[in-house]
Amino acid sequence: MPEFVYSSEESFEEVDSSALVIACSGHAWLPYVREFLAKLGLPEGRYDLLAVPGGPQFLLLTEYLPKFAWVGQRWVKFLSARHQLKRIIAISHEDCAWYSDERLIPAFLQKYGRLERSLKEQQQEDLRAIAEALHSLLPAMAIEAYYASKGTDGHVQFLRVV
Repeated sequence: MPEFVYSSEESFEEVDSSALVIACSGHAWLPYVREFLAKLGLPEGRYDLLAVPGGPQFLLLTEYLPKFAWVGQRWVKFLSARHQLKRIIAISHEDCAWYSDERLIPAFLQKYGRLERSLKEQQQEDLRAIAEALHSLLPAMAIEAYYASKGTDGHVQFLRVV
């Protein structure tokens, strides 16, 4: 028989979501992403969160990892339709392990000189391509893309790319 371990402090409340946030699942960055989203008018529980390694990067993998890209596109389409979303926010961040792991496409291309930009510039260019991919997938959706980095003062800064 299952053992009872916890009951929430708050009663369950069904609330509408108007936005899908696609971000990296990196634990160190998620608190800052949540803080930023609250500043955008999206407090915790008021958006759908799709957090996976590399964040929205999966939308660009149609050539290299087509099954991965296909599944990610299905998730985005499902959530958008099911929850009648009006906005998608894509967030990438500095020092993302997805971009630095040589087993994965971005790091491989960077290492072997197939990318002529810095990693930061590449990630920002990828965010622009991700926004285009999302627009092609869901033409009526409002799309925003942000790049998070550590500022010289130690705070996390968000740069709007799209």
